[in-house]
Amino acid sequence: MRKIVLILFVFLAFAGSYMGSQWVSDSTSAESPAAASNSPQRMVSMAPSITEVVYALGLEDRLVGVTRYCKYPVEAQNKQDIGGYIDPNYEAIKTLQADLVLLLPVHVDSKNRLAELNIPTMEMEHRTAAGILDSIELVGDRCDVKDVSARVRSEIEARMGAVQSKVEGRSKPTVLLSAARLLGTGSVDSVYAAGKNQWYDEIISGAGGVNVYDDETVQFPELYKEALYRLDPDVIIEMTHDHEGDGLSAEQVIEEWKSLDALRAVKEGKVFVVNGSHTQIPGPRFIEVLEDVAKVLHPEVDWSSR
Repeated sequence: MRKIVLILFVFLAFAGSYMGSQWVSDSTSAESPAAASNSPQRMVSMAPSITEVVYALGLEDRLVGVTRYCKYPVEAQNKQDIGGYIDPNYEAIKTLQADLVLLLPVHVDSKNRLAELNIPTMEMEHRTAAGILDSIELVGDRCDVKDVSARVRSEIEARMGAVQSKVEGRSKPTVLLSAARLLGTGSVDSVYAAGKNQWYDEIISGAGGVNVYDDETVQFPELYKEALYRLDPDVIIEMTHDHEGDGLSAEQVIEEWKSLDALRAVKEGKVFVVNGSHTQIPGPRFIEVLEDVAKVLHPEVDWSSR
């Protein structure tokens, strides 16, 4: 089956500017003037990553609406569908009597439209790890569960620190992270690679690698064969959302890379697949992606202990 393993939310980095370095962000958040001081009880999420934050904080009972793309956790699919990520149904949101809509910087039009409807909004940043962590506390503060948000953030940061301590001082292979490409064709013609200054780039460096694509002008460049050969990474990591659902095994996904058999990573058998819904949603589960990638890059480490 031919399918581009690509979720819109991978490309969040296209919107707005970002300046920072590993695990550091100049992230900002904002709340609309219409937002009341009382803790919200009827929230709507405008993105899968936001929905995951709400559930991570145990606030799912206050979540009354989500987008059609909010699939995790599975219980989120039972919430009222308010439309798409960039084409929400404002009438549905109004009917739900939402007292707070949680959104991202890319939702400029939605924020303005909701303001016209006098529906409070709160913006959070999910392009970087620091932004994701800040959003956990932001929602926790707004919903009066500061102790819970502090604990969730602390647990994630502890896991980040554990990875960093295990990979520190080890060799750093160059890594090509394929965020999306056309699967099931039998070959690799091009990939959307993870560029600089976004959460995938931070994942690579945090896991003890070096992003082979170091041009900062495009955060998800489409790289064709010539560019792939020029970069010639030590390791290739393929992020897939659900390759088994597409009728492909991990071995078949990797086999397609043999069409580029002159690449160092292909010759040395260092092409890997990291599969799962967490791989393409920049939410609290980014820590799982970090751990998965670190295990791929540094199999010599004892990952059984913290």
